[in-house]
Amino acid sequence: MKVRYASLALSLLVSLSAFAADPALKNLDYFAHTWQCKGSQSFTGSPINFTETAAAAWILGGNWLEASVTQMKTKANPQPLHGRAHLGYDPESKRYVLLWADNMGGYEVAESGGWDNNRIVWEGTAHMGTSSAKGRDVFTKAGPKKMTHTYELEQNGKWTEAMQETCTR
Repeated sequence: MKVRYASLALSLLVSLSAFAADPALKNLDYFAHTWQCKGSQSFTGSPINFTETAAAAWILGGNWLEASVTQMKTKANPQPLHGRAHLGYDPESKRYVLLWADNMGGYEVAESGGWDNNRIVWEGTAHMGTSSAKGRDVFTKAGPKKMTHTYELEQNGKWTEAMQETCTR
């Protein structure tokens, strides 16, 4: 009887390993921390300075990195951004994927080819209210505990910076 249970357990382990997280996901582990960020954004005109916390952890069997982004409410930033990102990997296309949704009703689906030296670029379509535009997130490692992030929107064929921030952990 013990052999039968051991055999069943081994069979289950082998079948579950077929669904194990893709090793390429390890390339996203740099983000899997709590980051304190300062920056400015100009989505609605004049630049607004902000501070935020971005906390990311592996979920769903290590197949997705979930990041929670929370800006602090201030007089200058009365409607702070709150959002969730899910970062993963598509083994079929061999591309990294980013799914974003926020408290303003915005969302984006973006892709990346991965890190190029210390830089990773995600491009997709950002949807905000009744409009959409091509969006681009650029993250640059500035050391093991520091990074910069720029978000740009394509307008009239030209990339325009909408947000920039520096984050440390």
